[in-house]
Amino acid sequence: MNKTLKIFIFIILGVVISIGTGTLMFYKNMNVSNDTKNISENKNTPTEKEENIDKKNILFVGDADGLSDTIFVASFDSNKKEVKMLSIPRDTYYPRPGYNNPGEKKINAAYSEQKIDGLKKSVEDLLGIRIDNYVILSYKGFKDIIDTIGGVEINVPFNMKYDDTVAKPPLHINLKKGLQVLDGEKALQYVRYRHGYTEGDIGRINAQQEFIKAFIKKVTTPSILPRIPSLAVTLSRNLKTDLSLSDITKYAIAFAKNKPEKIDTAIIPGEGRYQDNVSYYYVDSKKAMEIASSMFGEYTNGEASQTVSQMTYSISNNAIKVEVLNGTKISGLATKYADELKKLGFNVIKIGNISGIDYTDSRVYIRNDAEKANKVAKALSINYVENDKNNNSNIDVTVVIGEDKK
Repeated sequence: MNKTLKIFIFIILGVVISIGTGTLMFYKNMNVSNDTKNISENKNTPTEKEENIDKKNILFVGDADGLSDTIFVASFDSNKKEVKMLSIPRDTYYPRPGYNNPGEKKINAAYSEQKIDGLKKSVEDLLGIRIDNYVILSYKGFKDIIDTIGGVEINVPFNMKYDDTVAKPPLHINLKKGLQVLDGEKALQYVRYRHGYTEGDIGRINAQQEFIKAFIKKVTTPSILPRIPSLAVTLSRNLKTDLSLSDITKYAIAFAKNKPEKIDTAIIPGEGRYQDNVSYYYVDSKKAMEIASSMFGEYTNGEASQTVSQMTYSISNNAIKVEVLNGTKISGLATKYADELKKLGFNVIKIGNISGIDYTDSRVYIRNDAEKANKVAKALSINYVENDKNNNSNIDVTVVIGEDKK
């Protein structure tokens, strides 16, 4: 499945695990005979305090044939009725000693090369928190899960049309705008769609959050109970975890009794840019650890994140208006690098060509703010940043692509 199917599919599976297993066992226990209940009551059954669960930090991994397409940390506070989730982009820059190839410097390589133990250690180091348990989920059962619960009602914000025959599996999206019940296939299309949002990935994440809310609303209704056995079978085929059955049961019953009223989601702060023509997500380590600490507990690793480049961000990429010009006779260069900037969230408002001059080296020109120009230059690994006296209030940065980028 395409990597754009991110944290929300696996949140869905996690929620179903809790609700499915817990509700099944909870309602089963509700059916014991009165005599048995009376005996239990006379023997001082566990108090409500004893039934409370310890809040654990659980690492969720979306496994695609041995590759981690999705990584996030989650916890459930039954007392506050809160779920907290922090997503880690799979392209997060995380160099490890002895792993020097470009692809090995991404955090998802820690999973493919060192399995769950390697990824767990990397996430603990990156965020400075303790990971208590892990859940590894395949997503082949996603469509079956949605079909089993009878679909999810969602308001599709606009027509979604997209085809990608190269994606694995091939991606064909065709959804109409409006309120509708999405079956498994259409729900999969909805959560995979990434084009057309004015806010880029932020818009897509917001849409996925709405899907999760609608899903939780559906699976916490009484109508879901007859479907729980089928859900359990589907989940058993797509789940690996070191959580004990006792832990799962406690979490599930707590979830069933204390349905979450708040879902707090975040992505570790940082931004994407290119290094040696490879796209990485560079984390602001200090801010990432502060967010992780506030969501999951105090720092537990004093040496955390020493290998990760620290950056401070004050201007978001989508607030920077960029024009990209082709300074060569090579057709299509401006469009190519404009597309790269768009993928990183920059606001490209103009693409064009320069006539009469051939640029050997690419250059970035400062129109009104050096910080904005430097961010664009770093994103495209351009070394030359110069002032431009011909100021244009509608453009923040001008990029001229030279022959070094052919």
